Amino acid sequence: MIVPRLPTFMKTQTTPIRLQRGCDRLAITLAGACGIHCLLTPVLLIAFPILAGSFFVGEAFHYWMLGATLPATTLAACLGCRKHRDGWVAGWAIGGLSILFFAAFLGHEVAGEAGERILTVLGGILLATGHVRNFRLCRQADCLCHAE
Repeated sequence: MIVPRLPTFMKTQTTPIRLQRGCDRLAITLAGACGIHCLLTPVLLIAFPILAGSFFVGEAFHYWMLGATLPATTLAACLGCRKHRDGWVAGWAIGGLSILFFAAFLGHEVAGEAGERILTVLGGILLATGHVRNFRLCRQADCLCHAE
């Protein structure tokens, strides 16, 4: 009996591959949203001062973003590190998350408002570096997790 082969785009992906792709996409989307938030918030506050009391300006938004970033980045970094045997992916992620947590919970008291912003941007850059490295390693190895 001859079994027809499915075209590449129709092959069923395993859960770890879908999980890897979903976590990377979510983490990259959250990083982009964070960057847009940092760039647009000052402009929007000048244009619309009534937004000063909104959820998107307060500390709660920053904690929410950090809470959403933590599991997505941790899972993506762990899966990428395990798959590619590259410790730099996890190293950039751990460094970025550590700086973001420090900035969120102690940054204002230790480094002041400007220092907190600088630390937040630095943590985001480290996270982005880890995700870009993971993405490039997947492309080099022709992984299914970033194929499309």
